[in-house]
Parts: sequence; C-alpha cells; structure tokens
Amino acid sequence: MSDQAVIECRDVCRHYQEAGARVEVLSGIDLCIAPGDRIAIVGSSGSGKSTLLNILSGLDDPSSGEVTVGGQALSRLNQNQRARLRNQHLGFVYQFHHLLPEFSALENVAMPLLLRQTPRDEVRQRAEQMLGRVGLSGRLQHKPAQLSGGERQRVAIARALVAEPGTVLMDEPTGNLDSHTAEDVQTLMAELNATLNTAFVVVTHDVELAGRMDRVLRLIDGRLVED
Repeated sequence: MSDQAVIECRDVCRHYQEAGARVEVLSGIDLCIAPGDRIAIVGSSGSGKSTLLNILSGLDDPSSGEVTVGGQALSRLNQNQRARLRNQHLGFVYQFHHLLPEFSALENVAMPLLLRQTPRDEVRQRAEQMLGRVGLSGRLQHKPAQLSGGERQRVAIARALVAEPGTVLMDEPTGNLDSHTAEDVQTLMAELNATLNTAFVVVTHDVELAGRMDRVLRLIDGRLVED
C-alpha cells in the first residue's frame, strides 16, 4: 500500500447470492486516492457505485481484497474502531443532506468535532468559520426546515469538512438540487478542495460535476475503467 494514499483498495471484490446464483457487484477493484485528488465515479444505476463508496468507508465489507484508510487496514478494525477512523479521516455528503432536524446549522456542523471531544470553544469557532466559508454566516441558528435545499446541502458540506478529513465521499451531492444551486455547490467544492487539499470522491450522474473532477472512473461490469 502507498504511504501517500489517504484511501487505497487492492483487488476488492463484492458478491452476493440471489436465488441461489452468485451475483458479482465489484470485481478486482484497485484504487489509490491521494491528498487533493478529485475523482468522479460514474456508471449506470445498479452498477455498484454506492456499494464501492460504502466499502471505501468501512460501512460495508468486501467479499475479498483489502481497503486501507489513513494507513490502517479496515479488516483489522472492529466496528467501534472503524467509527473512530471515519470520524478522524472521512467526511460524507449524500444526495439527501441527513441533517438532524432538531438542531441548528451550527449544531449540525459541530457534531463531528464534538464526537472527537474537541474543546467547546474551539468547536464553536471552527463550526462558525466553516459555515462562513460556505456562505451561511447569517444562518447559524436556523434549523434545517428553515433553510432552502441548497442551504441544507451547504450545511452538509460544512459538516463533512469541519474536521478537515483527508477525504470526503459524496454520493450524488447535487442530485436533489436545481441547476443554479448545483452550480454553486460545484464551485464551492472546487474552492474547498484547492484550499484544504481534501480529496473528493464523487459518485454522480451529473455530467457537469463529473467533468469538473481531475479523473473520471466508469464502473462497468464490476470494474473501474478510466474515461
């Protein structure tokens, strides 16, 4: 495994049984993600893109092969250790923001830092700064129901980045946004990637978003092919 990789997988396969038959979802996936990489993973619905993201994050196990995150092999970690590793090294953004509705934007963004037991004064300062970076300084105390769809997705991006993870994994981050808001989110992602050197791995059907990434990988018949 590369010493420079923030995430690396080698010969990862995933299969399952359906009606007594073996179904191959991923076949011999090799992928090395370096700091600052911007990678789009595209493919038809049901091709295994979300499955691959779940395996990269340790939310799902491969049938064979190995994944390392921050230099640690996921197969050697129990679920609690994996959760801590995700908190330290990964951020997540999904098509639906998954914000906690009873908490303000500031409180939602603060969650990853609170889980690290970061001092509360520092938590508030960093959460406010990150919300400012995504253009929401005036929305700190607003709850998700009081925010637009684009604003909620910006809060989700701020939450993913506030702990300065090595990699942010995104599953259709613009899929639930109108074209103008999607454009704003794409621009924001590029700015944060450039300033924080965070790697982005984006599963998307959005051709515009994929075109802004440095590499586009297509998942075909369980294998990654460079576009």
